[in-house]
Amino acid sequence: MANNFLNKRWFAWDPSSDTVIALITALIMIGGGYYLMVHLPEGSVIKTVYEFILTFLLVVFPVWWLLWHENGSLKDLGIKKEGIVPSLIISILIAAYFLYYALSTYSFYGTNLIPHFLTNALILWEPFFIFCWLQLRFDKAFGIIPGILLAGISLGAYHIGTYPMAEVVVLALFGILFAAIFRITSNLLIMWPLTWSTSSAVGTLKGGFLLGWNDVIMTSILLLAQIAVIIYTWKKIEKKSK
Repeated sequence: MANNFLNKRWFAWDPSSDTVIALITALIMIGGGYYLMVHLPEGSVIKTVYEFILTFLLVVFPVWWLLWHENGSLKDLGIKKEGIVPSLIISILIAAYFLYYALSTYSFYGTNLIPHFLTNALILWEPFFIFCWLQLRFDKAFGIIPGILLAGISLGAYHIGTYPMAEVVVLALFGILFAAIFRITSNLLIMWPLTWSTSSAVGTLKGGFLLGWNDVIMTSILLLAQIAVIIYTWKKIEKKSK
């Protein structure tokens, strides 16, 4: 299996400017970036604009930093052909488990679960930010084990104040587990969209959030904007390298 645990160092010490930038973005989220996104007045223009800009930048900034500033490639962000098949198989298995759990536990929501699952499937920023951005930077700087732990802890930490502490710990543990799974192929497909659409759907339901069709529309617009920037940046870099 491509890029498996055995062909990398378990621990390392090779921090760089990438590491510093990744830590800064993690601290911004933990220090209130995510908290504000959740706790600004529901339905307000400020909340809508803030949420769109923040989640847009959580994808666009890493792409800009790696491709333009560091002359890297999309492979450095887990967007690659290598590992597609195992990533797809693993994500289907994970999604099947969480889908069964959600439908059996929250069946009383009925058809309202459809937009909830769709919204979570369209959310690119969170798995991309945690695994493709933070984890791969921490992995490179500190090794496999620290990369997995730091990514998982970051996922839990920026939910402080939004979930009870017991749930924050659970989120961190799930983050560590998912980071270990992501590290099998280091391919975005192993986490998104299937794994995230179901696991995040369960997590948000546990937190008391039920997402509707308005969320589907907003998240679709955001995703299209993010994909457009990724493609545009990739094309510009290709053109520049010729």
